[in-house]
Amino acid sequence: MRWFAVIIGFVLVLTGCSSSGSDSSEPPAQDDSVDLSTLPVADPWALFPQAPPDPDPFGIPTGEVAYPDDEDGIAVYDAPDGTPFAVLPVEPYRVPTGYPVVAHSGDWLQVMLVARRDLPSKVGPDKVNAVTGWVYGPETTTDMLDTLIQADLTAGTVSIITNGEVTTTTEAGFGKPETPTPPERTFVMSITAEEGVTYSRVFLYLGSHSPTLDIYKDGPAPIAIHAYSTHSGYISDGCVRIPDDQLDAFAAVPVGTPVVFVT
Repeated sequence: MRWFAVIIGFVLVLTGCSSSGSDSSEPPAQDDSVDLSTLPVADPWALFPQAPPDPDPFGIPTGEVAYPDDEDGIAVYDAPDGTPFAVLPVEPYRVPTGYPVVAHSGDWLQVMLVARRDLPSKVGPDKVNAVTGWVYGPETTTDMLDTLIQADLTAGTVSIITNGEVTTTTEAGFGKPETPTPPERTFVMSITAEEGVTYSRVFLYLGSHSPTLDIYKDGPAPIAIHAYSTHSGYISDGCVRIPDDQLDAFAAVPVGTPVVFVT
């Protein structure tokens, strides 16, 4: 088993997965009657006021991640054996990802989502992020990641920790007071380039969103880790800015890597 897997503002091939949940005698699905076509997709555009909150939003995740087995996604519930409210997609934004597991209840897994609870203008900055949902374990494959990204908002640094050892640390810039970087734990949702963007070769998009911006450039406002010419102090719209020569190390982490913040 590898060790567990901070920060912010999103391909890589998923490897080393192993079967999760119960033995092969278990049914392949919890509830075949769920019509996924009637449920919204848990992607960065979604809003789920009914979603259960993260039980430990400032804790260190174990590194366990879950991948939906069905290419069409699987149902997300508000509780074990509860009411389905969303579809957990294989690709929430451009690439397949792993969803960090934050709790177990029998065959059920509580996982982090990439959606928001609601818009900041409606619920305030403290009720936007830390969104989770329950999925039926036998409908997933799980793995243990050995990486963690940790962002220290006080020291102004962001680090990669692998197998408990710091392997990369760099100066980083964070959100301005009016557009802060959210402090709740999250994960790397996607690692991808953006067409027409020249200041960063790739973006590590996270599952968390700006706690003060409803939209950003006509879309949702996910946090990302990306390169920028200025990368020190509280200077961004919420993203984590790093030097370009440090970008490759961060772009090499597995998608699904947990991100935590130190304040």
